[in-house]
Amino acid sequence: MHAELLDISPVVTDGEWAEEWSDRLEDLLVEVGYVFPRWELRRRAADCIRGLLAPLSRKNGWQLAEYAGEATPWGQQHLLDRSRWDVDALRDFTRRYVIDGLADDGEGAGPGGCGVLVVDETGFAKRGDASAAVAREYSGTLGGVFPCQIGVMAAWATGAGQALIDRELYMPREWTGDRTRCRAAHIPDEVGFQTKPRLAEKMIKRALPDLPAGRIWVAADEVYGRDSAFRAFLEAHRLPYAVAVQANQTILARPGWRHASRLVERCAREEDWLTLPAGPSQLGSRMWQWWVRRIPDPDTEIGNGEWARWLIARRRPDPAGRARLLPGLGPADTPVEELVTVPGARWRVEEAIKLAKSACGLADYEVRSFHGWYRHITLTQLAAAFLAVQDATTLRAHGPARSQRFAQDPAAAAPAHTGGSR
Repeated sequence: MHAELLDISPVVTDGEWAEEWSDRLEDLLVEVGYVFPRWELRRRAADCIRGLLAPLSRKNGWQLAEYAGEATPWGQQHLLDRSRWDVDALRDFTRRYVIDGLADDGEGAGPGGCGVLVVDETGFAKRGDASAAVAREYSGTLGGVFPCQIGVMAAWATGAGQALIDRELYMPREWTGDRTRCRAAHIPDEVGFQTKPRLAEKMIKRALPDLPAGRIWVAADEVYGRDSAFRAFLEAHRLPYAVAVQANQTILARPGWRHASRLVERCAREEDWLTLPAGPSQLGSRMWQWWVRRIPDPDTEIGNGEWARWLIARRRPDPAGRARLLPGLGPADTPVEELVTVPGARWRVEEAIKLAKSACGLADYEVRSFHGWYRHITLTQLAAAFLAVQDATTLRAHGPARSQRFAQDPAAAAPAHTGGSR
């Protein structure tokens, strides 16, 4: 047993349970070892993941090396830079690990109890202009326009929890139009400009073969919802969705149905607003007011009448509150109580990103190369996935009192081991 590896005594006081977490981590490291073809790489990767779960102030190469008992960061730098291993195989392993580990036997985060795929982006502040894809971009995470890299993230959310399962680095046009600059950052020539919705489509398509049978929904904010091609992609793959749009979004090219906000203003009476929770969340159940209107759509060819379109409006429990607008599409028999949990699940990707950043060092990397970014982010996603899956296991075995710790203090999830490889 490796009780010293994962000291979670501030939250789980049962020493035997802490040992079980430690053993599960070691089992996971053995299971994922096939991704790294050489023994030395497997050892370095295991050290890296242990360090990402450690109570370190930062999770950069120097601190990860010191935590592993090494004198220099060269080994960790080699893992992220020059070594040969398949980062996409690690991505696929993490996705399957999360989907299996967060399987929910009760009501899920979305209608049907299967789960919700959520996409969102997050910013990584950077200095200088050498890091792959760094540019002055708006980032809600950073609170404005800053030199940063933008990562588009996909999360899987169920009633058991949520975790990141995929990632793509957004490449601004100023980069893709300068092949010399791209090659200096080791960006392959075949990598061109793609909008954030196109990157989200790639991640959703990759996830489809691993998703459980049943009704799977997609949730996203305005960056993706306002993109008609993104919504068409979801419909082509028969994926139900509820995505945010702007107030002037065209709902249908028919008089009286053109703008979402006008439809709400004209049709939503005060007595029609329902007060319902937005679905389970580690930050607690949020109560909102909802207005749902089914939209006639004679042109839809999905499901031979078994599918329906809705306009969903959400506001705080205040008649003067500004409503958030979300077009939705899904099985026609979806109850309103279930339908509203889909946009409610959008917060879950933010919680998953917050956990990965605060507990596992998602933003602590110092690599500049294109492939180095993918390697660090993917290793971090696996570390955060371990916490999420074990949190779900704790919830099943011991109840919610012990499963809320990541929301309260993500750093409490960190191990206290101070040695090297095992």
